[in-house]
Amino acid sequence: MNDRPRGTVTFLFTDIEGSTRILSAIGPERYGQLLGLHQQLIRTAIGVHNGHEIDTQGDAFFVAFERPGDAVGAAIDAQRALAEERWPEGAAIRVRMAIHTAEATTTSHGYVGVGIHRAARICAVGHGGQVLVSQATHDLLLDDTAAHALVDLGEHRLKDFDEPQRLFQLTAPGLATEFPPLRSGLTTSNLPAEMTSFVGREREVAEIRGLLDRHRLVSLVGVGGTGKTRLMLHVAGEAAGRHRDGAWLIELAPLREPGLVIDEVVRSLAIQVGPGQSAIAALTDFLRDKDLLLLLDNCEHLIEAAAGIAERLLETCPSVQALTTSREALGLPGEAAYAVPSLGLPATLDDLDLDAIAATEAVALFVERATTTLPSFRLDATTAGPVVEICRRLDGIPLALELAAARVNVLSPEEIAQGLGDRFRLLTGGRRTAVPRQQTLQALIDWSWDLLDETDQRMLRRLSVFAGGWTIEAATTVTSDPSDTGDPGASPAGPSRLDTLDGLGRLVDRSLVVVAHGGATRYGMLETIRQYSSDRLVAGGEAVALRTRHLAWFRRLVLEAASGLDGPDMVTWLRRLDADLDNVRGALDWAFETDPQAALDMSVALGRYWRSRLMGREGVDRMRQAVELARRWPTMASPMPDADRTMLVARVEVGLELIAGSSGWHAGDSLADDVVSIARESGDPALLVDALVVTVQEQMMRHGGPRTGAQRAMAYEALEVATRLDDPARLTNAQTAVAMLEAAADPVAAVGWLELATESAGRSGSPWAIGVAFQMRGRVAAQIDRLVDAQGFFREAQARFEEVGDTRFSLSAQSEHAHALRRAGAIDEADAEYRQTIRGWQRTGNRGAVANQLESLAFTALAKGDVARATRLLGAAEALREQSGDPMTAHERVEYDADVDRLRGDLDPAAFGAAWAEGRRLTAGAAVALAVAGEPPVAAR
Repeated sequence: MNDRPRGTVTFLFTDIEGSTRILSAIGPERYGQLLGLHQQLIRTAIGVHNGHEIDTQGDAFFVAFERPGDAVGAAIDAQRALAEERWPEGAAIRVRMAIHTAEATTTSHGYVGVGIHRAARICAVGHGGQVLVSQATHDLLLDDTAAHALVDLGEHRLKDFDEPQRLFQLTAPGLATEFPPLRSGLTTSNLPAEMTSFVGREREVAEIRGLLDRHRLVSLVGVGGTGKTRLMLHVAGEAAGRHRDGAWLIELAPLREPGLVIDEVVRSLAIQVGPGQSAIAALTDFLRDKDLLLLLDNCEHLIEAAAGIAERLLETCPSVQALTTSREALGLPGEAAYAVPSLGLPATLDDLDLDAIAATEAVALFVERATTTLPSFRLDATTAGPVVEICRRLDGIPLALELAAARVNVLSPEEIAQGLGDRFRLLTGGRRTAVPRQQTLQALIDWSWDLLDETDQRMLRRLSVFAGGWTIEAATTVTSDPSDTGDPGASPAGPSRLDTLDGLGRLVDRSLVVVAHGGATRYGMLETIRQYSSDRLVAGGEAVALRTRHLAWFRRLVLEAASGLDGPDMVTWLRRLDADLDNVRGALDWAFETDPQAALDMSVALGRYWRSRLMGREGVDRMRQAVELARRWPTMASPMPDADRTMLVARVEVGLELIAGSSGWHAGDSLADDVVSIARESGDPALLVDALVVTVQEQMMRHGGPRTGAQRAMAYEALEVATRLDDPARLTNAQTAVAMLEAAADPVAAVGWLELATESAGRSGSPWAIGVAFQMRGRVAAQIDRLVDAQGFFREAQARFEEVGDTRFSLSAQSEHAHALRRAGAIDEADAEYRQTIRGWQRTGNRGAVANQLESLAFTALAKGDVARATRLLGAAEALREQSGDPMTAHERVEYDADVDRLRGDLDPAAFGAAWAEGRRLTAGAAVALAVAGEPPVAAR
């Protein structure tokens, strides 16, 4: 025990793949002999490389090493020996191995620590003959010169661990290289889980997989209901492991405007659009070095916008593939269009027995879904004939079959088949084979519609006003008839919540509405059903009234959320708005079209929501639209008193700067020079505080330099008014603004103001306000060299921003924590943290932040004596700053200039110039690879 490694230890875990199967096949005696030989081979390799055998249980080894290189050497030797051994036929021993480095505590019972469990979980996801290496070990092996390489397998979810783990495969001469995907939950994707079984489609899956092997753009085309989306998701789930950065789904069905397509792609990939940068430029910069599969679902109504984005990405991002679904191909060069067929059908009853009928795809799907609806349903001699007729009449269209199967709890298969026959004759005049499949699906939905009574028909068409789902409360208010007051937002005089719930239950039973559990129960529709029902809504002359009631509901939701977003319930309200984002967008669109007051109220109320979410330019653009509306409203038909107009203009302009400033898109000319004067004229003290604070912050961020007397006057005026109001959230903002001004001249004085701001933020209960206060305290503490305090403040800020789900501010706090570590001399700890944050900033697309992290990692490299690498990183950072237009702050420039001078002194001019130029030639992705792994990808040089 005493000679075992202590502190930072590298662990090797091994076990035999399929040991139970081998034991069953050859028997205990022979298996025992093979097990002993396997143990001898592994122990020999362990001994050669100074390993300490901690435990052996059956076919598993647990070994500790003082150095990671020794663990790697032992694994390579052991795998070679196992591969070269002549095992009996059918009894080959294949061993999976995992290597992980971690801090571990030794006790009388052995090692204790989370790292041991992590190593065991890594081993569990591997395959026989494979050696997996953790990120921690990988980083320590960067300078190792052994004849091996580590292949990045991406991020994976391990059992019992919430955070994804990046894993690598060890390769070396004599080791196998080709293995199936790891047995883990890949996390570099946003693909939804498959909630029902995937029936049939083996041929289609194989054909689409083959197309993906040969084409970068594959489009699945066909009419609604043929299962294009489900097929795409199934293929993508299998293909995700072949892409380093996974597979990402972009759902276009809820969108109505072509301009929103790029914003939705940016939002789904959590990309931050920088100041002065277009969304498409941010997207291409972000994906240029990514290896991923992008899924664009339901492109048909936005075909030109989807095609434009796909074409741009395929031209500029060489490792991006696209898989789309649409009713028509995108029409791009190199596109492979795959017409999704219906499911395979049985021939006739006379030609097939029951087993053959059940094996056909269409029947298998119908029976599987019918059994889900009615567990007692069986395919037998009585039901087989009608089921075959149903499948053939519906052309094997999956959605049609699922809708028909949902009726077996109220109709027999014979009745379903009879109903379909009557309906088809009505629609086609007896020429069944002459119509397109779209009409076939239309016929089924018509028939499903006619099976509903008037109450359920009314509910279904009214529910189509919702986009992205709804709650029972929203459905009760929006779909029920309003009271006689004429107020579209009034409480319903008609059906109660219970009536609505009963109606939804009937629609769910008929597969016309789907229900999602988890947290608050939400309902939704398949898009085909929603579009059909929406057409019915328009045809019935109800669309305007329902959209107005929909607006009234979501206006109230947004206004109620506005106050909650400044307090202890902030996270709850953010999640509620997240769930209804598509509905909020739709309501806002209708408000701008029909109700200016509602549009402006909602725009102002949504300010803090847009601020806390990575939404591209959407929040800024929405608020600019509100500013333009407010400025021109007096010329419109609806007059407004001067005082009300003054307050309205001030609110929307302050709201614009609130969003723009926190996202980096400063309002600039859109912020009126006299917004503070306008706020004073409005007579609203809360608005005045907001106007003063955002004006001070906007001027400081835009102009920098010495703080002016005017700025000080505005900050202290905001403080005075906020103190009178006793509004903790606004008082926090005012105190923080004062502290920002004081910190430039007297950081010690700023400490006191920030302590007060932290106290005020605590009273507000807002995690975001608390996070901002702690982050500012960290900055000031670092400024006066209280680096231990600064580290604590930044950690607290990071935790609060993670609670909110604010990626940008969380990464900012973590980055500043790493700065404090580095300045305190904890170079290795800072270096490890920068390796995390630079990946995070790279994922958001914030090029200025990536440049800052490259510079920071250059400083740690310089501290470790790696001057050549530091010089290359600084050259790469300089080029990236030039491309992004993000200059350093004056504070950053001081340290930067000092270290560049030091590098010039450590390298001769020729070597310095060559290394700097080499760094400038690197792409952003290659520069990050150099920063994190020590070498950029070969192809990127």
